[in-house]
Amino acid sequence: MLNRRKFISFLPTAMLSVGTIAVSKSLADEKYIGQKFISGEKYENVSAIETLMRGHGLLMRCWNVYDVFKDGILSNKQIDPKLILKTTTIIKDYLEGYHEQMEEKYIFSQLEKVHNYFPAIQELKMQHGTGYALTDRIISMVKADKLNKELCNYLTSFGQMYRYHSAWEDTILFPAFDALESKSAIADIAATFVIEERKILGTTGFESFVNDIIKVEKELDVYGISKYTPTL
Repeated sequence: MLNRRKFISFLPTAMLSVGTIAVSKSLADEKYIGQKFISGEKYENVSAIETLMRGHGLLMRCWNVYDVFKDGILSNKQIDPKLILKTTTIIKDYLEGYHEQMEEKYIFSQLEKVHNYFPAIQELKMQHGTGYALTDRIISMVKADKLNKELCNYLTSFGQMYRYHSAWEDTILFPAFDALESKSAIADIAATFVIEERKILGTTGFESFVNDIIKVEKELDVYGISKYTPTL
C-alpha cells in the first residue's frame, strides 16, 4: 500500500501554487563541481532541467545494477543483499526524497497550470507512487532474505517503467517547460534548486550518491564504461 501522504501528492494538482524555481550544478569525471551557495549569488552553470537529467543518469546506473542483481539471482549466483539495499537507499533518498519532489513541485506544476501535457503528468505522478511501492516491496523482500523470482519481477518492473518514464520527461516535458518559461524565470530557478538540494541532501548532495553507486558497481565488477563496449 502507498503511504497516504505520498499518494495524495500523485493526484491531479492543476490548482497548486508554484514558488520560485531554480538550477543546480554539474558532474564531470565522477566528481561533483558545484559552488557553495551564497545569498544573492548568481548561478549560470547548469539549468534545473540539466540537474534533473543528471538525476536520470544516476537512476540509469541504479537500474543497470538492478539488472545485474536480477541476472545473478536467476543464475543462482551469490548476491550480497547489502548491495541491493544500498542501491535502494540511493533511490529512496535521492530519486524519491529529492529528484521527484523537485519535478512535481517546480516542473509539473508549471505545466499543469497551463494544461500542457496534463494527462501525461498525472500518469507520471502515479508512476512516482508506483516506484515508491516497488522500492518498498524490494526492500521488504531483501530484508526477509527472499532473493527469488518474485523479487526479480519487481526489479524488472522498476527498470521497465522508469526507462520510459525518464525518456518521456527528457524528450517531452522538459523541453515543454523550457519553452514555457522566460529566461529570467529559468535563471531564478537556479537558487531554489540549490537551496532545496542542500536542505534535503546536505552539503555533499549529488556527489555522495554517485560515490555510493560507484562502490556498488565496483563490488559487482561492473564499474567502467569499457565493460559495456561490445566486441564486433
